[in-house]
Amino acid sequence: MLKVIKGLGVFVGLICSLLVFIVVCLVAINATDRTKSPNTLLVENWLKQQPIDPSENGFVYLQTFIGIFQDVTAKEVATTLSFNDEEDQLLRDYKKSCYQTDVATCNEFLEKNNESILQAIHAHKTDATHYSKLIEMPYWQEDIQYLTPENLFKWAPLLKLRTISELTVLINLDGSPNLNVNEALLTFLNKDAQFWNMVYHSSRSIFNHMIAVSVIKSQLNFASTLAKTLDTAVSNKVTTWQTPFELTNSDFERVFSGEWQFAQNVRQQMLIEVQSDKVAFYEKWLANALYKPTDSDNLMAEYIVSLVKEPVSTTSEHTVIKPDYCSFDNYIKQLWISRYNPIGKLFNCTVYETDYKQRLTNINKDLEQLRTNLLTEKSS
Repeated sequence: MLKVIKGLGVFVGLICSLLVFIVVCLVAINATDRTKSPNTLLVENWLKQQPIDPSENGFVYLQTFIGIFQDVTAKEVATTLSFNDEEDQLLRDYKKSCYQTDVATCNEFLEKNNESILQAIHAHKTDATHYSKLIEMPYWQEDIQYLTPENLFKWAPLLKLRTISELTVLINLDGSPNLNVNEALLTFLNKDAQFWNMVYHSSRSIFNHMIAVSVIKSQLNFASTLAKTLDTAVSNKVTTWQTPFELTNSDFERVFSGEWQFAQNVRQQMLIEVQSDKVAFYEKWLANALYKPTDSDNLMAEYIVSLVKEPVSTTSEHTVIKPDYCSFDNYIKQLWISRYNPIGKLFNCTVYETDYKQRLTNINKDLEQLRTNLLTEKSS
């Protein structure tokens, strides 16, 4: 029995020594960070923006009256961007009645809900002036330091305000329905279409890009109702819709470099948070020892550059091949490759789960199909 105990003691000692040796090797291997790779320098070049007047930047103006996920109180402009349940239901019913339907159905809704619509318009009259000013902004340029989950805009109230603004030009404020293609409606549609098309082609955030997609679809679906039974030429009167939706290589460079910056901002925030007194010592040590910021930037940049340069996939398969450190076919090989910056490699593997280039391209095709359908619709 004594021999067995001694043998176990020796074995445990060897295991402990081996673990210490592995840890020492990992620390030694991860003692220094990389320098910036050519891919990182290229992505940083894609991120460069020409300076513009902040007073003409829709992104800056929107910050003054809409909340973000982190802080919705410290705003320069007082706002009533909140909608009660009755208003929410009213706006949902309006879209069901007036988007991709017919004028008779839409007019019936406007007449039936006349009083509620006027009350909603009156309740949000001040905010509607902010929206009117927003869609007249000539630029949309996002501050790349705001590309974090906490700084995403709370878009839902703004999109409801947009619907309120649309309703305002549909009816006379004396209560009588006014669903016709008049000058006020055309002015609104032109400004609204121009602004959101600008966001679509200027945003560095995929999230903001998708918000623009949602609004553009709403615009085209509403115009479809007008074109079907009221004015088949309405689509030709909105200048933005005369140009096909197209994502160029510059668009991909802009959006995907924004995602690179988003990932970098998140990782930097993580490093700041891990230094908190509330974080255990060993967690701080692991973060400092096994995570390398510049190497992680390089890994992400490799993915971004490949995504931009690779042709768009026509199938559900990824166009960008996963690196070996993300492969689960050989765990020993994966562990060996991940001996340097293992935490950074683990984070980077998550970006290979979705082919964003294919997704954005398919969405663009959907928008173009809606635009084409609108331009070719005939009066019923």
